[in-house]
Amino acid sequence: MPKHISGLQIWSVSLFSLVTECLSDMILDLKLNLFGYFSPGYQWSGFLPIFLYPPINAVFLNYYPYKARKWYRLLYIVGWIAFCLGYEIAALKSKFFYYHHWKLWYSAMCYPVLLLMVLCNFKFTQWLQRRDRSAHGG
Repeated sequence: MPKHISGLQIWSVSLFSLVTECLSDMILDLKLNLFGYFSPGYQWSGFLPIFLYPPINAVFLNYYPYKARKWYRLLYIVGWIAFCLGYEIAALKSKFFYYHHWKLWYSAMCYPVLLLMVLCNFKFTQWLQRRDRSAHGG
C-alpha cells in the first residue's frame, strides 16, 4: 500500500485502536455479556481480534479523501461502515464472533462513531505534529 500517512501517525492510530478495542471488549463483552469472540468468558484466543483493528484503521486513514468534497468523504465513510458490517456478518457466520444481547443494527450505529473517533484522533495527531514542528522552528 502506498503510504500517505507517516509512521508516527500509524503508530498513533494503532495505539488508539488497541485501547478502544480493549476497553469496549472489557465493558461490552466481559462485563455486560453483549457479544464476544469464539465462546463466552475470558480466553486467550479472544485477544486475536484486537490485532485486526490497527491495520484496518491505518488503511482507512491512508486512503481517506481528506481534500475531497464533503459528500465524497461521507460516501467513503458509508463504504467503510458497509465493509465493517459485512465483516461482522462473516465473523458471525464463521462462529469467530457471537451475539448474546447485541444486534447488528447496534453495530451499524456504533461504526460511524468509531470511524469518526479514529479520524479525530488522526487529526489531533497531525495537529500535535504541526505544533511541535512550529515550536522547534521546523
